Amino acid sequence: MNFFTDELKKITDRSEFIQNPKFVGQSCVFRLSDDVTGKLGFVTQGYADNYTALKLTLLNKREEPIDVQVMNITDVIGLKTVRGESCSPHIWRYGNDIDWYSYHPNSNDYSAMSETVDDYLSCFAEQELTEDEELNISLT
Repeated sequence: MNFFTDELKKITDRSEFIQNPKFVGQSCVFRLSDDVTGKLGFVTQGYADNYTALKLTLLNKREEPIDVQVMNITDVIGLKTVRGESCSPHIWRYGNDIDWYSYHPNSNDYSAMSETVDDYLSCFAEQELTEDEELNISLT
């Protein structure tokens, strides 16, 4: 595991929909259903080595994209104050050094990132029928 996968693990460990993730390179790969595979990772947005967003890609069995969502970290956990200055949380790479720049997320921040990922994944997850729905189907 590396810095990116360690950080992704802090998010996926809190997830309701991501079960048995595999961490490869700078990404996390997981099965959402029998037909849908997901890939989660940190991405840059215009500035090299400044990872400011989470990118979630959903693929069907033929490995074609179903949907791609980019979630800005600041949109999810907000601006943070460090030493009296407002900053946008992001991961910064400088040579071989990789770390959060200025602000390090806390448990609530990782939970917020996980909830945002889960909210998105819930739109694509196969829903189990409740007993009432099963009963209504069998009666019709």
